[in-house]
Amino acid sequence: MFCRDFSFAKACSPRSAAAGPSANDAINRAGSIEKVKRYPNGALLIKENYDAHKKLTGVTAMLKLDGYDKADRDWVMGAYKPDGQVVSHGKVQACIACHAMVTKQDFVFAPPPAQLLPASIWKAFFPRQAMSAQYVKLLDQHPDAIVK
Repeated sequence: MFCRDFSFAKACSPRSAAAGPSANDAINRAGSIEKVKRYPNGALLIKENYDAHKKLTGVTAMLKLDGYDKADRDWVMGAYKPDGQVVSHGKVQACIACHAMVTKQDFVFAPPPAQLLPASIWKAFFPRQAMSAQYVKLLDQHPDAIVK
């Protein structure tokens, strides 16, 4: 179910991600997340978010539903607390605004270090989540991976 080895994610982001079968197939056919132009209807992407102590702080998900929202590539966005309680769901403008940075990849970011958010964007979209020292190090080590 994992679209590639995300074992590094908890230490680096700190995040972990998974892709459902149809999203996984699209990634495998394209060769990488960065090369997928369009995900199929029913594609599901899930990301676990962890704090610096590797404690789960939330889960975010994207589900592709044909006809849902053509302007935003038919993605239903969702954010959940660790216990499953819905934080936000649907056309979540904060999610869409950030994911619009990668429209060529159908709104899907590749995991670090393949693609990195600039520090300014991180702070704007995640004001209550401190950027980990590992992520700051990745920004320094991989300046070409920072999404512009």
